[in-house]
Amino acid sequence: MLISNLAIGPMSREVIEAVFKYSAINKKQLMLICSRNQIDYNHGYVFLTPIYMSFLNRMLILYPQSDVIICRDHCGPGFGSIDDSIDSVMETIRTDIQCGFDLIHIDLCHLNVHHDEKIKITIDLIEFAKKINPHLLFEIGTDENTGNAETDLDKIINDIHAIREACDPEFYVVQTGSLVKEMANVGSFNRVATNKMSQILHENHIKLKEHNADYLNVKRLKNRKGIVDAVNIAPQLGVIQTQCVLMYAHMLGVDCIDFCRVVAKNKKWQKWLCYDGSIKDPMLLTMIAGHYHYKTDEYQDVITQLKERIDIKQEIIRVIQHIIEHYLTCLGGKNADI
Repeated sequence: MLISNLAIGPMSREVIEAVFKYSAINKKQLMLICSRNQIDYNHGYVFLTPIYMSFLNRMLILYPQSDVIICRDHCGPGFGSIDDSIDSVMETIRTDIQCGFDLIHIDLCHLNVHHDEKIKITIDLIEFAKKINPHLLFEIGTDENTGNAETDLDKIINDIHAIREACDPEFYVVQTGSLVKEMANVGSFNRVATNKMSQILHENHIKLKEHNADYLNVKRLKNRKGIVDAVNIAPQLGVIQTQCVLMYAHMLGVDCIDFCRVVAKNKKWQKWLCYDGSIKDPMLLTMIAGHYHYKTDEYQDVITQLKERIDIKQEIIRVIQHIIEHYLTCLGGKNADI
């Protein structure tokens, strides 16, 4: 049974282990939700899907009391796959199910067809997935995230009625006004609009999911209670890990210049800037986009040097667990003791 209200992007091995460790120690169910850019059958800056599942199995052995739901985020064209075809999406779904995923988010917002056609293809993909695993859970909904809240109630009602032909979705993703840029949530939560959406979804026994919920403080999270049923966080955790590594490197005299140069050169930070050129400092750019480069020799060299002086892995896991604790405490629900 899925009761968790917190889905975490597997930005690194350390983030993944932090999720399993926290779940085991605190007896809390958590979700791991990977993008196709992070993890897929044919590429991924963290893992390939089979290798990812092998790593998760090792975590289960290490933390047998953990309860972690394995989820796929944004399963649709335009979300990082080398091949953006529907066939590639189907291969992602097939591989995920064969590897033991519990939930898949079908998201066709980048597909250049009419909305009604998107719903039809969504239903086709759900039916395809259910033929492989009839017990698979589904998440639906989302549009290109611009920081604008969803206000079209009829659209959600029509989507729900159409999708019900194929499944009873666990979550419906609603744009709430949140927007992650640089190292902050610069969006504004539209409580009135989101509450209307929440009421419709709850009447249909579907939970409202908010993506891009990173960097929210206590006040902003508690403002969502009773309206938002679950949230996704991901980029914040990559930033936290990179900041942790850079901080200890600075304290211990480990040179990070080569790593910062690699990050700056590859320009993965561009999508996160508020506007072009808003940040030029290589160190800040590295904090924003360092997580895309954890496999590089330059990053591994920094980690190797740090390991000689401190247990950097456990330090990273510790700070990630603080973020998990913050979200679970503020969100409340069945999965938090508040």
